[in-house]
Amino acid sequence: MTGAWSKGKYKHYAYYRCETRGCSQKSKSVPKAKLEDGFEEVLKSLQPTKQLVDLAIAMFKDAWNGRLDAAKAERAAWGEKVVVADKSILELVDRLVETQNATVIKAIEAKIEKLEREKIVLSEKAEQPLPSTARFEECMELSMRFLSKPWEIYKNGSYAVRQTVLRLVFSEPLTFTPEGVYGTPKTTLPFKVLGAFSA
Repeated sequence: MTGAWSKGKYKHYAYYRCETRGCSQKSKSVPKAKLEDGFEEVLKSLQPTKQLVDLAIAMFKDAWNGRLDAAKAERAAWGEKVVVADKSILELVDRLVETQNATVIKAIEAKIEKLEREKIVLSEKAEQPLPSTARFEECMELSMRFLSKPWEIYKNGSYAVRQTVLRLVFSEPLTFTPEGVYGTPKTTLPFKVLGAFSA
């Protein structure tokens, strides 16, 4: 749809016109208020209830805690592998001291070097910081603010914000039927999931 003004007897009126080739409504006008009021209803209908938002937050927290537990377990496993690598290096050093054969010495030194490299990698992994609760709260707050109030963000936002809302809410452009109503909106995954829970 393309916005335009039509001149009346005393003032100008805002309209939208369909410019889609092959459409039965091509070049036909729809009053601005009708189209925009309908869009407002569509966006408001996607706004979940408070209970649904609370449920989504609880599910996200469970998922976050699950990932946190998995990260802790991984760190512990890497720490254990560092201890095993240390033990293996000490055993190889003992063998190195006792060995006189040059070929065996060279093989043991190569294995020690390989274990030292592996130990460095494992130590770095074991020291990686865990996801913080503050980071979760920050992500949650931003995500849920958007998911719970898409219409308010659209209504009060700049042109760039409005375009972002459209991309984040709808997976395909909305259609306006010849009967003067919006077709069933195709939403992005978060709104599909919330809609499924709502149903």
